[in-house]
Amino acid sequence: MMCDLCGARNAVIVVQQVSNKGKQELHLCLKCAKEQGIFTGGGKLELSLSGLFESLQSAKQPDRLCPVCGRGLADIKKTNRVGCPECYGIFSAEIKDILKKQDITGPYTGSMPERLANFRSVLTDRMMLRTKLEESIASENYEKAALYRDRLKALEKCPVTDGENSEEQHS
Repeated sequence: MMCDLCGARNAVIVVQQVSNKGKQELHLCLKCAKEQGIFTGGGKLELSLSGLFESLQSAKQPDRLCPVCGRGLADIKKTNRVGCPECYGIFSAEIKDILKKQDITGPYTGSMPERLANFRSVLTDRMMLRTKLEESIASENYEKAALYRDRLKALEKCPVTDGENSEEQHS
């Protein structure tokens, strides 16, 4: 098991705190343990528990990273920008907290760039049809489900966008 603080070395010391809030465990390597005032010597362990968990909780924890783009949560908090669409799903709770702190609630109602207008409508149509298809199957309304399935197949044949200007596509 790796050290909870540095994340680079193997943990050799486990410190547990049991309270009415539950049990907390910290896995520490020798170097991080010494930095926190835990000394080992002569086969004995000497430490001061007062404030250990509070100081460790306030210490910087390793940054979580998006597995797709590699952007870290700390960077997202600092810049208020995500690296890719997957970041929204991975860091959804944290992003919601950031938006709440800035008094931003509800869905986005701003403008959409022209080159993405077609992209957005085709994707949202597909998502809406898939949702309706699943609901129809769940409620055993197979006639509606067949209709949604056929519409979805027709949409699947259309490319979302090829990245070119939308005016050139329609001419």
